[in-house]
Order: sequence, then C-alpha cells, then structure tokens
Amino acid sequence: MRICVIADQIYKSGGIERVLSLRINQWIKKGYDVHLITNENEQRLSYFYYDEKLVHHDLDGNFNKNISLFSSSNLVLAAKYFFKLKKSIDQIKPDVIVVVNYSYEFYFLPFLRKESYCIKEYHSSYSAGQGWVNRLKNYCATFYHTHVFLSLEEALLSQQPHYAVIPNPTMQIDAPVRNLAEREKKIIAAGRIVALKGFERLIESWAILAKRYPDWTLEIYGDGEQDYVAQLQQRIEDQCIAQNTKIYPSTNQILDKMLNSRIYAMSSFTECFPMVLLEAMQTKMAIIAYDCPTGPRNILQHQHTGLLVKDGDIAAFSAQLEQLLTDPDLAQSLADQAYIDVQQYHIDAVMQKWDKLLYPGKKK
Repeated sequence: MRICVIADQIYKSGGIERVLSLRINQWIKKGYDVHLITNENEQRLSYFYYDEKLVHHDLDGNFNKNISLFSSSNLVLAAKYFFKLKKSIDQIKPDVIVVVNYSYEFYFLPFLRKESYCIKEYHSSYSAGQGWVNRLKNYCATFYHTHVFLSLEEALLSQQPHYAVIPNPTMQIDAPVRNLAEREKKIIAAGRIVALKGFERLIESWAILAKRYPDWTLEIYGDGEQDYVAQLQQRIEDQCIAQNTKIYPSTNQILDKMLNSRIYAMSSFTECFPMVLLEAMQTKMAIIAYDCPTGPRNILQHQHTGLLVKDGDIAAFSAQLEQLLTDPDLAQSLADQAYIDVQQYHIDAVMQKWDKLLYPGKKK
C-alpha cells in the first residue's frame, strides 16, 4: 500500500508533529510505502525522528499564514501551488491520502486524485459556521471518504456522516518511572507559546501559591510568539515570582523533564486531544487541567486520573493545584491511575484502528 500524508511542516516540536512521526514510522515498519508532502518546511530538518525510508516532498508554498488563506496575495500563490501539488500526487499515485492540515490541500484534494481513498484528519475542533468560506469547507468535506477525529465528542460536534474515532498514540517509555516523592518538586507545562495555550492563566494561579511554597518551581517549555513570551515574562516579573518560575525553549527531552517532576498543569483555552497529556500520564505525573473544550475531559476522569477545573476559574485552579502540592497521597493516587489508564492509547492499539480504516480504502 502506498500512503501519502499531507501536512504543513515537520520542523516544529508540537503534538501534531510528534504524532505524525510515530504513525509514519509505524507504517514504514509494516512495509507500507509512505510519502509526506509539506507546504512550508523550507528544507529544514524534522524535529522528531523519521525512518530514512520516508519520501518527503516539500513544495514550499510560501504562503503568508498571518493573513487569510483567501487574501488576494495568498490566492495567487495558491493557484501556482495547485499545480505543484497535482504534479506530486500524480507522480506518487497513492492508494490512500491523509490530509492532516487545514490549508489549501483540504480544498484542492477532491479535485486532484479521485482514484485515492481520501481521509481528512482533525487535530482541532471542526467548525461548520456560516458564510461562504464555511459553505465551501462543508462542500469540500463531502468529497472525503472518511473523517478521522480524536474523540467521539469531536466527531459528534462535526456532524460528519462518515467518521472514525482514532486517538493520538503513545510509545512505551524505557526509562524507570519513579514515585512522585522521589522526584523534584516541580510543576511542568509544555506546548507552543501562543495565546491559545493560556499560560498567563497558569502563571496567575501559580502566583497565588509561589511565595508560600518557595521549594516548588513552575517550568514552562515551548517556543512561540516572541511578543507573547515577553508578556508572560513580564507577568512573572510583576508578580515577583521569577525565582521559582521559569520559561524555557522547547526540548526533545520533555519526557525526561516529566519523569523528574511531580505535577503537569494545562491551562489552555481549547485543546482537541493533547498529546502532552498522554505523555504526562505515561510518565506517571499528577495532572491538573482546565475543563476546556474538548480534549482534557476526553482523556482525564476528574478525581480519578487527574483534576479538571471549571474553565477560567483562576482561584479554583490555584486551590486544586495547592491540593496536589500538600496532599502527596492524592497526587500519587491520581498519577498511578493515569499510568494505568493511558495504556489504552499505546501505539499498537491505535495502529490497529488505522489498519481497519486503511484496508477498506485499498479496495476502493
């Protein structure tokens, strides 16, 4: 079977990039012929490891993604990109095409390779609003054979008639997983440093506690918008908590950081199915997250595998975070149960779901 995956890029350190590397490497291990098309990688190295048998086609669309895809300047580039994409797909002749992103490829694909089994995969919530752009989106969606969502809640919100639910996968960790009391008193958060992740909410909650618990530290790992990073750093300075609150660049050693920390905190305004929560579970951390739409509540069970806080309630988040700081038995209990529960997302189980989806596609 020949599979073509279409994404924006693979040089960043986000959850989508991590998931892509895991899945593509597994497909190659199974003997599939896998091609990856990106539109903005610009010959940069991939952040995560990919099997050398992967065939990567970077088409360099040069789009300005700070403005609308439908702006005049981007549409001129899109017209040229259409033929680049068509040429690549015609050369690859894939049995299956999986579109991971939400760029021009989503709109172009139904008109490019009608012989292939086409799958649209969603790593953000599907929005079917009003206006001509959304009508176009809904129209193009009807040409896909299957829509893959990360949770049943996301699938039902989409109202797509043909869908599959396949969560993000995890890999087995080889390093020993210690109990929380054996680790440093650290709270970890990680992800793209962008406003959507709500790190200012985490800093505000932590500021209520930081001076009372000087032996604890909050560490945030990620790369992103410089202005936003500067704003977060200014908040830390204004709250006088710089001594035990740090922002670090993203690292490919985040699992090692987690294995030596006790609490994972997620303060996002929205999450689809965050890979980083699965990683926190498999490193046996105590987890606290806002009950934002829609990911955390589809992964965590409140007071069983983590703590879910009413979205936007800074005081409640701070209070429940303090519970984890002061009640080691509660923290360990949540971490232990999360470690058991995350096994359902092991890559072997997740890839079986993809196999069931792909084999019917081969027969089309």
